[in-house]
Amino acid sequence: MRRTILALPILASVAFTSPAQRVNSIAKKLRLTEKSHAQNSAEPFDTIVADSGTVRFSGYEKILRTTKETVFVTNLLKEKDLEAVSFTITYTDNAGRLLHKRHVTARQEIPAGETRKIDFPTWDRQMTFYYTGSPRPRVSAIPYDVAIEPDTILLSRDL
Repeated sequence: MRRTILALPILASVAFTSPAQRVNSIAKKLRLTEKSHAQNSAEPFDTIVADSGTVRFSGYEKILRTTKETVFVTNLLKEKDLEAVSFTITYTDNAGRLLHKRHVTARQEIPAGETRKIDFPTWDRQMTFYYTGSPRPRVSAIPYDVAIEPDTILLSRDL
């Protein structure tokens, strides 16, 4: 028995008001300025993009005090669904030194052309590291960066 999944694409949009349409915030000193508009619109949409031609990894996230990491995986194949994906994550500090490297396998059905969020346990069991693309914590913590490389994909078998 084959299950049919109906999914709507996720659209991310940020709306900015023109100077004539501005509304003061609750704190009267906080206002949207043209400078902040230019800075916000220049920000990249994804925190990380790793594209192999068959799958794309994007939107990696791990904040300081969390027990899981998150990444979005997109199936770039036109006619084949994925049953599972395996990938290697390399964690480096700001100087480019290797902190950790591991292999993750996620059994997640991803229909052709669609994206799914994958959560997996974090490598940071002491909760002292935070991803550089995440918000900077208020307490002392060690920043790191990641590189993701796909290793293996399992295709679904059409019956």
